[in-house]
Amino acid sequence: MAQYTDGVSQKNKMGGRKMSYSTIDEAVKQLKAGGLIIISDDERRENEGDLLGIGSQMTPQNVNFMITQARGLLCTPISAEIADKLALKPMVEHNTEINATAFTISLDGSHEATGVTTGISAFDRSATIMQLAKSDAKASDFVHPGHSFPLVAAAGGTLERQGHTEAAVDLAKLAGEPAVGAICEIVLPDGHMARQDYLAEMAEKFHLPFITIQELVAYLKDKASSKSLA
Repeated sequence: MAQYTDGVSQKNKMGGRKMSYSTIDEAVKQLKAGGLIIISDDERRENEGDLLGIGSQMTPQNVNFMITQARGLLCTPISAEIADKLALKPMVEHNTEINATAFTISLDGSHEATGVTTGISAFDRSATIMQLAKSDAKASDFVHPGHSFPLVAAAGGTLERQGHTEAAVDLAKLAGEPAVGAICEIVLPDGHMARQDYLAEMAEKFHLPFITIQELVAYLKDKASSKSLA
Protein backbone atom coordinates (compact mmCIF):
# COMPACT_ATOMS: atom_id res chain seq x y z
CA MET A 1 0.00 0.00 0.00
CA ALA A 2 1.38 3.41 -0.94
CA GLN A 3 2.19 5.77 1.92
CA TYR A 4 2.31 9.54 1.66
CA THR A 5 4.11 12.06 3.84
CA ASP A 6 1.94 14.82 5.33
CA GLY A 7 2.63 18.53 5.35
CA VAL A 8 2.43 20.33 2.04
CA SER A 9 3.05 24.05 2.36
CA GLN A 10 0.10 26.23 1.43
CA LYS A 11 2.17 28.69 -0.57
CA ASN A 12 1.95 28.58 -4.35
CA LYS A 13 5.48 29.76 -5.13
CA MET A 14 8.88 28.11 -4.86
CA GLY A 15 11.11 31.14 -5.02
CA GLY A 16 11.82 30.70 -8.72
CA ARG A 17 13.28 27.21 -8.31
CA LYS A 18 13.80 25.40 -11.62
CA MET A 19 11.00 22.92 -12.35
CA SER A 20 12.04 19.27 -12.25
CA TYR A 21 9.88 16.53 -13.77
CA SER A 22 9.94 12.77 -13.38
CA THR A 23 10.27 10.40 -16.32
CA ILE A 24 7.28 8.54 -17.72
CA ASP A 25 8.91 5.26 -16.71
CA GLU A 26 9.16 6.49 -13.11
CA ALA A 27 5.49 7.44 -13.15
CA VAL A 28 4.43 4.06 -14.57
CA LYS A 29 6.52 2.26 -11.93
CA GLN A 30 4.74 4.23 -9.19
CA LEU A 31 1.33 3.43 -10.65
CA LYS A 32 2.15 -0.27 -10.98
CA ALA A 33 3.11 -0.29 -7.30
CA GLY A 34 -0.32 1.08 -6.38
CA GLY A 35 0.74 4.69 -5.87
CA LEU A 36 -0.37 8.04 -7.25
CA ILE A 37 1.32 10.63 -9.44
CA ILE A 38 0.81 14.29 -10.32
CA ILE A 39 0.25 15.21 -13.96
CA SER A 40 -0.26 18.64 -15.50
CA ASP A 41 -1.50 19.70 -18.89
CA ASP A 42 -0.44 22.53 -21.19
CA GLU A 43 -0.57 26.07 -19.81
CA ARG A 44 -2.54 27.03 -22.93
CA ARG A 45 -5.20 24.40 -22.18
CA GLU A 46 -6.62 24.01 -18.64
CA ASN A 47 -3.24 24.76 -17.02
CA GLU A 48 -4.17 22.41 -14.17
CA GLY A 49 -2.61 19.51 -12.33
CA ASP A 50 -4.35 16.34 -11.21
CA LEU A 51 -3.58 13.56 -8.81
CA LEU A 52 -3.80 10.42 -10.93
CA GLY A 53 -4.03 6.72 -10.17
CA ILE A 54 -5.14 3.60 -12.01
CA GLY A 55 -8.55 2.11 -11.35
CA SER A 56 -7.44 -1.39 -10.44
CA GLN A 57 -5.26 0.10 -7.67
CA MET A 58 -7.75 2.64 -6.36
CA THR A 59 -7.78 1.60 -2.71
CA PRO A 60 -9.81 3.47 -0.08
CA GLN A 61 -6.54 5.01 1.10
CA ASN A 62 -5.77 6.32 -2.40
CA VAL A 63 -9.31 7.69 -2.79
CA ASN A 64 -9.14 9.40 0.60
CA PHE A 65 -5.75 10.94 -0.20
CA MET A 66 -7.05 12.29 -3.50
CA ILE A 67 -10.22 13.87 -2.12
CA THR A 68 -8.52 15.37 0.94
CA GLN A 69 -5.25 16.55 -0.62
CA ALA A 70 -6.32 17.44 -4.17
CA ARG A 71 -9.77 18.80 -3.19
CA GLY A 72 -11.19 18.71 -6.73
CA LEU A 73 -13.78 16.44 -8.34
CA LEU A 74 -12.77 12.77 -8.36
CA CYS A 75 -13.50 11.34 -11.81
CA THR A 76 -12.89 7.97 -13.43
CA PRO A 77 -11.48 7.98 -16.99
CA ILE A 78 -12.37 4.85 -18.96
CA SER A 79 -11.97 3.61 -22.52
CA ALA A 80 -14.87 3.76 -24.96
CA GLU A 81 -14.90 -0.05 -25.01
CA ILE A 82 -15.58 -0.19 -21.27
CA ALA A 83 -18.24 2.52 -21.55
CA ASP A 84 -19.99 0.51 -24.27
CA LYS A 85 -19.74 -2.77 -22.35
CA LEU A 86 -21.32 -1.18 -19.27
CA ALA A 87 -23.94 0.77 -21.28
CA LEU A 88 -22.73 4.10 -19.90
CA LYS A 89 -24.52 6.77 -21.89
CA PRO A 90 -23.30 10.38 -22.18
CA MET A 91 -24.38 12.66 -19.35
CA VAL A 92 -25.81 15.14 -21.87
CA GLU A 93 -26.99 14.83 -25.45
CA HIS A 94 -25.11 17.93 -26.62
CA ASN A 95 -21.75 18.53 -24.93
CA THR A 96 -21.03 22.28 -24.77
CA GLU A 97 -18.23 22.13 -22.16
CA ILE A 98 -15.18 24.09 -23.37
CA ASN A 99 -12.94 21.02 -23.68
CA ALA A 100 -15.78 18.60 -24.53
CA THR A 101 -14.95 16.40 -21.55
CA ALA A 102 -16.96 13.23 -22.17
CA PHE A 103 -18.85 12.70 -18.91
CA THR A 104 -21.16 9.70 -18.80
CA ILE A 105 -24.07 9.23 -16.44
CA SER A 106 -22.82 9.00 -12.86
CA LEU A 107 -22.83 5.73 -10.98
CA ASP A 108 -22.23 3.78 -7.80
CA GLY A 109 -21.45 0.12 -7.46
CA SER A 110 -24.58 -1.83 -6.61
CA HIS A 111 -24.82 -3.13 -3.07
CA GLU A 112 -25.26 -6.67 -4.36
CA ALA A 113 -22.13 -6.60 -6.54
CA THR A 114 -19.82 -4.39 -4.48
CA GLY A 115 -21.23 -3.86 -1.00
CA VAL A 116 -21.56 -0.11 -1.62
CA THR A 117 -24.09 1.65 0.63
CA THR A 118 -24.48 5.42 0.21
CA GLY A 119 -21.73 5.62 -2.40
CA ILE A 120 -19.91 8.68 -1.08
CA SER A 121 -17.35 7.33 1.40
CA ALA A 122 -13.78 6.70 0.27
CA PHE A 123 -14.47 2.99 0.77
CA ASP A 124 -17.61 3.08 -1.38
CA ARG A 125 -15.97 5.09 -4.14
CA SER A 126 -13.01 2.73 -4.07
CA ALA A 127 -15.32 -0.26 -4.48
CA THR A 128 -17.12 1.42 -7.38
CA ILE A 129 -13.94 2.35 -9.24
CA MET A 130 -12.29 -1.02 -8.71
CA GLN A 131 -15.43 -2.75 -10.00
CA LEU A 132 -15.21 -0.67 -13.19
CA ALA A 133 -11.70 -2.06 -13.69
CA LYS A 134 -12.73 -5.71 -13.39
CA SER A 135 -12.75 -7.67 -16.64
CA ASP A 136 -16.01 -9.39 -15.71
CA ALA A 137 -17.83 -6.18 -14.71
CA LYS A 138 -21.30 -5.80 -16.19
CA ALA A 139 -23.91 -3.05 -16.39
CA SER A 140 -26.01 -4.57 -13.62
CA ASP A 141 -23.08 -4.16 -11.19
CA PHE A 142 -23.86 -0.43 -11.05
CA VAL A 143 -26.73 1.88 -10.15
CA HIS A 144 -27.51 5.39 -11.45
CA PRO A 145 -27.13 8.18 -10.54
CA GLY A 146 -24.19 7.91 -8.19
CA HIS A 147 -21.11 9.51 -6.70
CA SER A 148 -18.52 8.42 -9.29
CA PHE A 149 -18.13 10.21 -12.61
CA PRO A 150 -16.78 8.21 -15.56
CA LEU A 151 -15.11 10.12 -18.40
CA VAL A 152 -14.70 8.47 -21.80
CA ALA A 153 -11.25 8.84 -23.33
CA ALA A 154 -10.76 9.59 -27.02
CA ALA A 155 -9.94 6.44 -28.99
CA GLY A 156 -6.48 7.73 -29.90
CA GLY A 157 -5.59 8.62 -26.33
CA THR A 158 -3.31 11.58 -25.71
CA LEU A 159 -2.09 11.39 -29.29
CA GLU A 160 -5.61 12.50 -30.27
CA ARG A 161 -6.68 14.64 -27.29
CA GLN A 162 -4.25 16.00 -24.71
CA GLY A 163 -6.52 15.74 -21.68
CA HIS A 164 -6.11 14.28 -18.21
CA THR A 165 -8.81 11.77 -19.18
CA GLU A 166 -6.73 10.32 -21.99
CA ALA A 167 -3.54 10.50 -19.94
CA ALA A 168 -5.07 8.34 -17.21
CA VAL A 169 -6.20 5.67 -19.69
CA ASP A 170 -2.86 5.72 -21.54
CA LEU A 171 -0.93 5.35 -18.28
CA ALA A 172 -3.17 2.50 -17.10
CA LYS A 173 -2.40 0.69 -20.34
CA LEU A 174 1.34 1.37 -19.99
CA ALA A 175 1.14 -0.14 -16.51
CA GLY A 176 -0.43 -3.27 -18.00
CA GLU A 177 -3.75 -2.68 -16.26
CA PRO A 178 -7.35 -2.28 -17.51
CA ALA A 179 -8.15 1.04 -19.20
CA VAL A 180 -9.60 2.67 -16.08
CA GLY A 181 -8.04 5.52 -14.13
CA ALA A 182 -8.88 8.02 -11.43
CA ILE A 183 -8.11 11.74 -11.51
CA CYS A 184 -8.77 14.65 -9.18
CA GLU A 185 -7.91 18.29 -9.85
CA ILE A 186 -5.51 19.86 -7.37
CA VAL A 187 -7.03 22.92 -5.72
CA LEU A 188 -5.20 25.27 -3.36
CA PRO A 189 -6.34 25.54 0.27
CA ASP A 190 -7.68 29.03 -0.55
CA GLY A 191 -9.90 27.62 -3.32
CA HIS A 192 -7.90 28.71 -6.39
CA MET A 193 -6.46 26.21 -8.86
CA ALA A 194 -2.92 25.02 -8.21
CA ARG A 195 -0.31 25.87 -10.83
CA GLN A 196 3.12 24.50 -11.70
CA ASP A 197 5.09 25.77 -8.70
CA TYR A 198 2.63 24.41 -6.15
CA LEU A 199 2.33 21.11 -8.03
CA ALA A 200 6.11 20.68 -7.96
CA GLU A 201 6.22 21.47 -4.25
CA MET A 202 3.39 19.03 -3.55
CA ALA A 203 5.17 16.31 -5.53
CA GLU A 204 8.34 16.87 -3.53
CA LYS A 205 6.62 16.92 -0.15
CA PHE A 206 4.58 13.78 -0.80
CA HIS A 207 7.31 12.01 -2.81
CA LEU A 208 5.11 11.67 -5.90
CA PRO A 209 6.33 11.51 -9.50
CA PHE A 210 5.41 14.69 -11.39
CA ILE A 211 4.98 14.52 -15.16
CA THR A 212 3.29 16.49 -17.92
CA ILE A 213 0.90 15.40 -20.63
CA GLN A 214 3.31 16.82 -23.21
CA GLU A 215 5.99 14.43 -21.92
CA LEU A 216 3.56 11.53 -22.15
CA VAL A 217 2.70 12.41 -25.75
CA ALA A 218 6.40 12.54 -26.67
CA TYR A 219 6.98 9.20 -24.93
CA LEU A 220 4.13 7.52 -26.81
CA LYS A 221 5.29 8.95 -30.13
CA ASP A 222 8.81 7.63 -29.52
CA LYS A 223 7.39 4.26 -28.52
CA ALA A 224 5.27 4.09 -31.68
CA SER A 225 8.23 5.15 -33.82
CA SER A 226 10.50 2.52 -32.29
CA LYS A 227 7.86 -0.16 -32.83
CA SER A 228 7.43 0.78 -36.50
CA LEU A 229 11.20 0.54 -37.05
CA ALA A 230 11.50 -2.86 -35.38
